[in-house]
Amino acid sequence: MANKINEINTSRVLQKLWFNKGISRVDIARELGLGKSTVTKIVARLLERNLVKLVTRGRSGPSGGRRPTHLMINSQYGYILGLEIQPDFYTAVATDLLGEVIFSHSERIAFGPNIVDTYLGVVRALEEKTRDIRLPLIGIGVGMPGIIDPHKGIILQSNPLSISRPVDFYREIATHHTVPVLIENDAKCCCWGELAFKKTERHANFTFVLGEFRKGRTANSDYWGIAIGFGFVLNGKVHYGEGFSAGEFQSILWEPPNQGQFSLRDEESKRIKEDPKILDRVLRELSSHIAFHVNALNLTSVVIGGEIATYRDALTEMLQAEIQKNWSYENKVDCSIEFATLGDRAVAYGAAGMFLERFFSIPDVVESAELRTSNKIGVLYGPRQSAAVRQNG
Repeated sequence: MANKINEINTSRVLQKLWFNKGISRVDIARELGLGKSTVTKIVARLLERNLVKLVTRGRSGPSGGRRPTHLMINSQYGYILGLEIQPDFYTAVATDLLGEVIFSHSERIAFGPNIVDTYLGVVRALEEKTRDIRLPLIGIGVGMPGIIDPHKGIILQSNPLSISRPVDFYREIATHHTVPVLIENDAKCCCWGELAFKKTERHANFTFVLGEFRKGRTANSDYWGIAIGFGFVLNGKVHYGEGFSAGEFQSILWEPPNQGQFSLRDEESKRIKEDPKILDRVLRELSSHIAFHVNALNLTSVVIGGEIATYRDALTEMLQAEIQKNWSYENKVDCSIEFATLGDRAVAYGAAGMFLERFFSIPDVVESAELRTSNKIGVLYGPRQSAAVRQNG
């Protein structure tokens, strides 16, 4: 039990440091309700592992002397690689521990029959491209479409990736990595990104709408429609649902045998990028669904990312109108319409954010050992760059 309490207190101190760009030991102890000696011991271990650094802030006291010494996360401790893998491309973003982007790259790929082989091929391709990053790799976060159990590392199903049976991703990649790897649904990655990189202004209840143009499985043209995924954050936590399928979307106006997610016939979907009327129809149909979610769940923000974010003005106007139209009371609905900072890199950036959120998470005393393993990355308590903890499910 003592080790568990020490683990929790260490995580609390780290999270406090992550939320503040400079804070003293005294302030940490006061704000967390910990003894000064406890904080001193924890900080000493973190300094020894080079995860935290000392900085001088402010002015000297009235009688002179040294300037106050504060603590902050050492951004140069290492970097996180965030990946988005889709059927026809991948996007990679590398960030330091404070979320600053130090590398990004996107490339078309020929998706193979095996997601694990495709992923490993992407990682191999990135080894040369990231060689100039003068920091050690801490871990990898991966976002992809489909229903994913991120705790066990199992891809349960994915229509875009043609996965109909569970794939034990963590187990299959275990022998290929010496750093932890976490996987997550792409839209939920975007939710993690909002939580990780907007620490002081994060919403507790919001939806992230990820929309990208995708190739169809039966269409002859380059595009068959917009692929939409939702992610929900409720009471400050990413919402999964019982079977990890929360956020999977299909319009209530959809009818068979259409291949897309909306009411468009397949021949209309093929013209979505060239016919403004068809595009407008889809965006309005999407906006009405978002409005229902906003009012039914009392959300305070809608964040939009992916390629559909390029239609910022049209979507903002439509959403504001649909949200108010869907509301049965006289007052104005207080819900902001926002757009992901990195646009088409939102999933990869969010995957890195997911890893950082788990890295700095506070373990729950009652959570299962399986979930705790996925939430707490081993490099915190082992030697620097320890390979002892892998996400094997």
